Amino acid sequence: MAPTLRRRLGSLLYEALVVIAVGLVVVALFSLVTTAVPRLPHQRPLLLASCFAVFGGYFTYCWRHGQTLAMRAWKIRIEDARGHALSWGRACVRYLLAWVWVAPPLAFIAATRPPAGSLSGALGTASLAILGWAALWALAAVLHPRRQFWHDVASGTRLVPA
Repeated sequence: MAPTLRRRLGSLLYEALVVIAVGLVVVALFSLVTTAVPRLPHQRPLLLASCFAVFGGYFTYCWRHGQTLAMRAWKIRIEDARGHALSWGRACVRYLLAWVWVAPPLAFIAATRPPAGSLSGALGTASLAILGWAALWALAAVLHPRRQFWHDVASGTRLVPA
């Protein structure tokens, strides 16, 4: 049986803090590069691709070894459907499918461009959309017989107590 939804969401919140910290390091390093090479074309797509690749490296490496930092703190482990460690391929598939937590609300925000008078207003709107979607996605796990998240089911992985 899966760890409680509360534990998994606590781990997810902790994971968000780790991702923000890693993202800040990527942005800082990228800023150093773009300062040294100011005419670097396509800076924004390169930054987004860099973040995507670094986050992917972090998650796939950790999942391949059973736990991320947040999963260790919340005593959760990841394994494949047979109880074995994840292969690199399965970890990569899970990483891509896990974007369902944030991609739909970000796409919605990009498509609708809600009015925001300030940066804090825009961040508030984005945060509300992501949190609302994440709550719905998390509650959908209640519909699964083993209470697993649906991206885990689709990737052939499962979260178990450590």
